[in-house]
Amino acid sequence: MEKGTPEYIKLMNKKAVLSLIVKKKAISRAAISTLTNLSKSTVSLIVEELLSENIIMEMGEGSSTRQGGRKPISLVFNPSAGYVAGIDIGTFKSTCVISDLSGRIMKKEVIQARDCNSDSYLLYIIEAVKDMARTLGLEGKLIGVGVGVPGITDIENGIAMFVPKLNWIDYPIRDILSKSFELDVFVDNDVNMAVFGEKWLGVGADYSNFVFISIGDGIGSGIIIDNKIYRGNNYTGGEIGYIILSRDAMKTEKYELDSYGYFESVASGSAIEKKMNMSCKDVFERASNNDIAAIEAVNEMAEYLSMGIANVVSILSPQAVILGGGVSKAGLGLLLSIKREVSRLTPVKTEILLSGLGDDAGVMGCVASVIHNKYGISFY
Repeated sequence: MEKGTPEYIKLMNKKAVLSLIVKKKAISRAAISTLTNLSKSTVSLIVEELLSENIIMEMGEGSSTRQGGRKPISLVFNPSAGYVAGIDIGTFKSTCVISDLSGRIMKKEVIQARDCNSDSYLLYIIEAVKDMARTLGLEGKLIGVGVGVPGITDIENGIAMFVPKLNWIDYPIRDILSKSFELDVFVDNDVNMAVFGEKWLGVGADYSNFVFISIGDGIGSGIIIDNKIYRGNNYTGGEIGYIILSRDAMKTEKYELDSYGYFESVASGSAIEKKMNMSCKDVFERASNNDIAAIEAVNEMAEYLSMGIANVVSILSPQAVILGGGVSKAGLGLLLSIKREVSRLTPVKTEILLSGLGDDAGVMGCVASVIHNKYGISFY
C-alpha cells in the first residue's frame, strides 16, 4: 500500500482513532474529531468499522453539554476482542503467557530448558503454549504470537541471527512458529521486547527517552529515543555488555560475539557467581547476613555496574534508566548504591528505577508487539 493513496490515508486515520481510544480509555466521537482534526463524518465511518470488528465497544453515557441535550456515548477498547500468546525465550527457561488485549494475563507458565537443541527446545515451548490456549478455550481466538529471542535478531525476516547459548545461527524462528500456530508471529531481541513492555505497562510509560538495562546471566539494554526503539546497525544497538571500563580489558583475549564482553565479565550475575563459586542469589543472601566476602563481592559488582551505567547516561542523556533482570531483585540497597555512584561519576542527570514489571517485562513486550503490529495501536 503506497503512501498518499486513499487506502493508506484511511488506514492511518483508523490507527490514529483506535490509538486515541486506547490512550484515553473512554472518549466520545466528538472528542475524537476535535483531537484528531478529522471530520465528524470520517470519525463516524471509522468508529462504525471498529465497532463491526468488535475492537471497540460503546459504553454508557458521558456527561451532557452545558447546553443540555443528549449525552454522548463513550467509546472504549474491547480487551476481549482477541488474545495474544507471548513467549520470552531464555537460555535456561522461557516465560509464556496468554493475555487479553489490555495486558491482563489469563495464564502463565515458566518452561524450563530441557536441553539446548534448537528444535526440541522450541517444540517443547510450542506445545506448552498450545496446551495453555486449549485449557483456556481460546485456541481460535488468538490473533498472534510475540517472541523475544536472547540474541541478535533480524526483525524484518524473523530470523534469530546469532543466539550462541542456544546454538541458533540464522534460525528461521518466525517461519517455524507461524507454521506451528498458523498465526502472524512477531520476533525481536528479548531486551527490546522488555523495553517495549516497560513502555506499555511499566514505569517507562512516563518517558519518551529511556534505557532498560537487563542485568542477569549477561548484561544487555533496550533503548528508546523519541518514543522509538533504537536498533542500531544490523540490529545490534544496545549491546552494552561490551562496554570497556578499564585497561584490564586490554589484557584479555578478543571478546567475540559468542563470549562475554568486558562489562558482562565483571558486572553480571554470571560474573559474581564465578567469583564466589555460588549462585548469585546466595551471594546476595550472605551479604544481607553480613558475610564479609559476599559484601565485598556485591560492592565490587555495584561499582562496575555504576561505571557502566554512568557511561550510558553520559552518552545518551536519557530521562530514566530502568534496571531489570535477575540481579535487579537484589533490592533497594543495590539501587541506592548505584544511584549514589552514578550521580558522582557523571554530571548528566537521570532517574534510575527498578523495573515495574519484573520478570514479566519481556513477555509483556511480546504481547505489546502483536497488538501494535496487528492493530497499529501506538503505546507511545
